[in-house]
Amino acid sequence: MNYDKTMERIANCYYNLGLERARLRDLSGAAELLKKSLQFDKYQKDARNLLGLIFFECGETADALVQWVISMNLLPDNNMADYYLGEIQRKPAIIRICSDNVKRYNRALDYAQNNNEDLAIMQLNQVIQDSPNYIKAHILLALLYMKREDWIKAGRSLYKVLKIDRNNPKALVLMDEVKQNTGRKEVEQSKLKNVFSHRKMMDDDVLVPQEVKQISPWMVIINILVGLILALFTFNLLVLPAKTKVLNAGKNQELIAYTEKLDSANRQYSDLKEQYSQLEERYEQATQQIQQYQNANESFMGQYQALNQINMAYEKDDFVLAAQLFTGLDASQIVDENLLGQYQSIKHIMESSVYQSLADKATEAWNGGDQEQAAELYLLSVTLHEEPENMFLLARLYQSMGRTDDANSLFDKIIGSYPDSPYAEKSRQARGY
Repeated sequence: MNYDKTMERIANCYYNLGLERARLRDLSGAAELLKKSLQFDKYQKDARNLLGLIFFECGETADALVQWVISMNLLPDNNMADYYLGEIQRKPAIIRICSDNVKRYNRALDYAQNNNEDLAIMQLNQVIQDSPNYIKAHILLALLYMKREDWIKAGRSLYKVLKIDRNNPKALVLMDEVKQNTGRKEVEQSKLKNVFSHRKMMDDDVLVPQEVKQISPWMVIINILVGLILALFTFNLLVLPAKTKVLNAGKNQELIAYTEKLDSANRQYSDLKEQYSQLEERYEQATQQIQQYQNANESFMGQYQALNQINMAYEKDDFVLAAQLFTGLDASQIVDENLLGQYQSIKHIMESSVYQSLADKATEAWNGGDQEQAAELYLLSVTLHEEPENMFLLARLYQSMGRTDDANSLFDKIIGSYPDSPYAEKSRQARGY
C-alpha cells in the first residue's frame, strides 16, 4: 500500500471522528482528534479549518486565525478558510475585542496570582460580557469563586463551560468538586440508586388462584418416579448410543480442525510479526517527517510574522523599528517563494530610501547634541546600505565621542572599498596620512 495514501486515510479517519465529536459538542475531544489528523496529513484542510472553528467557538480567536492562515498558505484554492478570514476582516471589531479580552484575561490572571480576587473577578466579568464563549475566563472565574467557597456561582460558570464544551476535562473535575460541596452529588447518586433498585412486592401484587385442585402427596411421588424410569429407559435405549457416536465423530473432526487452525495461526503470526516490524519502521519514518513538517511550519509562521511586522512598522513611518527588525532577520532561512518575494521587496525599500531617512534622523540627533542616538541611527543606516558619506559621518562621530578605534576602522574601510569616492581623501586626512 502506498505510504502517502495510508497517511491520508489515517488523517481522514481522525477527521471524521473529530467531526462527530464536534457535532456532539465535545469540542475538547474533537480538537485532540483533529490535531492527530493534521499530524498524519498537514494538507487535510477540512481538519485544519474545523480546528480553527473550534478555537473560535471556545473564544480563542488568535489560535483560529493561525489555523486558517496556515490553511490558506498550504491550499489557497477553493478553501473555506478564505471565507472565514474574509468575515473577520469585514468585522474588525472582532480582532479588537479579542485583543482586549486577552489583555484583560492576563491582567485577571496576574491579579489572581497576587491575591487580588476582587479585581480579577471584575476583569473576568468584563471578558465574559464581551466574549460569552471564552472558556478560559469561565474556568478561572469558577476557580476564584471556589476559593471564596461561593459554590453556587462557581457551578454556574462551570455549567456555561459544559454547555459550550460538553466534555471539557477541567470543567468536569471542578464541577465534581462543586457538587460534593453543595450536596448535589449525593442527591444525584440517590436518584440513580432509586432508578435501578427493585420495588418490594406488596401483598396486593400476589395473584391467588380461584380454584386449586387437591392432589394426594403419594400420587405426586408415584408419578415422578414413573416419569424418571421411563425417561432413563428411553435415554439408554435410543438416545445414548447415537449421541455417543455423534460425539466421537464430532470430536475427531474438531481435533483435525483445531490442528489445521493452529498451523494457520502460526503462519499468520509469523506474517504479522514481519508486517509489524515493517509498520514500526514506517511509523518511525512518519514521525520524523511529521516533526520536520512541524518545524517547517513553525519556521514559516515566524518568518511570515516577522515580515508582516516590518511592513506594519514601515507603513506607520516607524523606520527605526522596521530597520531593526529587518537587520535581525536571517534571510538564509527564507526558502518559500512567496515569502522570498516579499523579503526582496522589503530589502529594496530598505536599501533605496529607509537607510537615508535613518541617516537624516541621525544628523538631526547629532545636531541636537544626542551623540549616542545619532551613532545608533548612523550604524543602522550603514548596516542597511553601505554609503560612503554616511560611513564617513559615523566615523567622524566616533572621533568626537573618543571611539578612535571604531572611527579608524571605518576610515580604512572607506579608503579600501571606495577609493574613487571623494570621502576616501577626506578619510585619509581624518586618519592623518
